[in-house]
Amino acid sequence: MKQLLLLFLAMSSMMSFAQQLDGYNTIFFNSHTNNQWGLDDRIKTSLIKKGFNVILSRDDIPSSPNERLATLELTYHFEVRYGGTPFIFKLTNMIGEKVFEVEGVGNTLSAKADVNRACRRALEKIEKMPYKFDPSKTPKLPTPTINKSSWTEKQIREYLSNEINPIEGIYKNVGGTFYQIAILKEENRFYAIVMDTDQTNWSPGYVKAVFESLKTDFYNTSYFEDDYSKTETISELSNNGVLKIGNHSFMKLFPLKNE
Repeated sequence: MKQLLLLFLAMSSMMSFAQQLDGYNTIFFNSHTNNQWGLDDRIKTSLIKKGFNVILSRDDIPSSPNERLATLELTYHFEVRYGGTPFIFKLTNMIGEKVFEVEGVGNTLSAKADVNRACRRALEKIEKMPYKFDPSKTPKLPTPTINKSSWTEKQIREYLSNEINPIEGIYKNVGGTFYQIAILKEENRFYAIVMDTDQTNWSPGYVKAVFESLKTDFYNTSYFEDDYSKTETISELSNNGVLKIGNHSFMKLFPLKNE
């Protein structure tokens, strides 16, 4: 009875992980070992055979929101030690959530053999899982979206060259994580759209903040932090083009008053 219960729990866990993986079709394989002992080749071959598209450069991560959200980042680490070498895979999605983690252990008299055996055992656990890509299971972006999210920089600058609200424009943050945003009006609100950033879980087109006018130079604001948590605050736009959003400051780059 106990063995049946353990088998049921193992199968339930495997099915749960499979459902999580079913929402993804691309894996960014982020390796730090330069194919030591052929590990990268083994891992890449296994993932491709499983049905994933495998990319090896961060620059190749899809830029469109839907394709990007269907991408996982795979990292692994191992520690050669007496009594058993653990090899751990971790899969994280593009909004920073850990989706899956699995471990294999090798125990021989050779570090190379230990690591390869542990890697193989961890991969076998992934290989045995049922998997079929289902876009309906792909995670949704935990921020708003607007029609102007797909605009190019040229389109944004052309729009901003017309008569606009003072808060509209292109901004760059002052200190902290790098963001370049465009604040544009849609209906009765203003949306800060990411144009460029060094954050891997943010991408051009994502909405960083939403503003509603209160009175001259003040705006009721919902600001999404790096981890997508939302901060409600009041923002102020100064005469010198600095937009203060809670603890964050952004400097207007375009258009400037003398332009």
